[in-house]
Amino acid sequence: MANSPEPDDITAVPIDDGSVTVARWGQGPAEIVLLHDGLGSIAQWRGIPGSLAATTGRTVLAYDRPGHGASTPVPTGPWPTDWLHREADRFARLIDTVEVVADPLLVGHSDGGSIALIHAATTHEPLRGVLTLAAHSWVEDTCYRAIEGMRANAGPIVVGLARDHTAADRIFEAWSGVWVSDPFQRWDIRPLLSTIRCPTLVAQGRQDEYAPDSHAIETAAAIGQNGQHVLLDGVGHLLHHQDPDLVVGLIADFDRSLGHDRSTMSPPRGGIE
Repeated sequence: MANSPEPDDITAVPIDDGSVTVARWGQGPAEIVLLHDGLGSIAQWRGIPGSLAATTGRTVLAYDRPGHGASTPVPTGPWPTDWLHREADRFARLIDTVEVVADPLLVGHSDGGSIALIHAATTHEPLRGVLTLAAHSWVEDTCYRAIEGMRANAGPIVVGLARDHTAADRIFEAWSGVWVSDPFQRWDIRPLLSTIRCPTLVAQGRQDEYAPDSHAIETAAAIGQNGQHVLLDGVGHLLHHQDPDLVVGLIADFDRSLGHDRSTMSPPRGGIE
């Protein structure tokens, strides 16, 4: 991957009862918005946002959900069973607060992809498109077992997370605790996805440790005529770390396929006062 610049702007945005860190690559309203995974953060996108902005010429925005990075509030136990739906609601409020075009392209990894799908299925605002990377639509047995294994080896994982999170132990417990909880095993957003009205690409690595190929196929099928899937060789769940050039190219190609020139971008839906 080519040299990837630091964000042009980093801002702490008050939302609900906390403060969310927002980073922007480029100038003006954000046209592509990145939603990180369940243990992710702005920093863990690594060079993706800068390379994506350079490749597409679009302004890219990423943010840390509460408890991630330095965003607050910090969780005190497992997330509630409906946490992904709550985060989709919070995301809708966030992009009405920061400067984002009226119809952005959403790109979400893992749980961030799930949040993007829930938002797309429930919002009344236009979206140019959604691209998910290893998103979850229901709880696979392989996912449950993988997270159980992570909980049994939590010490080194938390140490690694501490490089990017101020409360690494709490964010690990919040995320892993809800994923292995009994009520969450019934979580399934497939019945919701048929209401998605924008072009949606469901991408997944063929070596994904948390889901078989059928997960992406069935997710796209649940979306219906607006959904398609792509299975990527040589990458697993952390595909944006394993092959960032592949991921940037995938996003850029999807962006071009939507046929929306920058000169005709819709005006922003909001902005920081």
